[in-house]
Amino acid sequence: MADLVLDVGTLADLLTQCFQSNDWTKPWVQPSQFISRENSRQINGIVWKYKPHVVVASAMAFVELARKWDEIVDGRFQPYQLAIFLQDPPDWFVVEPVDEYLVLLLGQVPLVRELEWPDATHIATALSRERGSLITTDCKLKRAVELLQGH
Repeated sequence: MADLVLDVGTLADLLTQCFQSNDWTKPWVQPSQFISRENSRQINGIVWKYKPHVVVASAMAFVELARKWDEIVDGRFQPYQLAIFLQDPPDWFVVEPVDEYLVLLLGQVPLVRELEWPDATHIATALSRERGSLITTDCKLKRAVELLQGH
């Protein structure tokens, strides 16, 4: 298993499920628009037995979420819930900073000129993890990951 890095759509679906759960720090994640059956199995494995792997989203994913709030969140949760989550994320979740190291990794992202900055940052975040796997339904992101993996 690897650390699971989320793009913004997957992040929004995960947060929705967290906030609809009786205990948002330990949700049982179901397949959804952006979370496949396999991804839900992987996320649940981390949520319920999180060591040594974690679920990760870059700080940029949260910026993108805020920037496109109405389009992405669409009333599924409230800003105060996001603030609480960010103030004290669960043990199984990491907010990856956008720092010098992450910016250097952006240079390794294939198709970087064809991707929006937040999308390229999702891939760089996956690269920043020793063993990171990006969860996305975005075709451009999937293609860039395939190029990185030599497919």
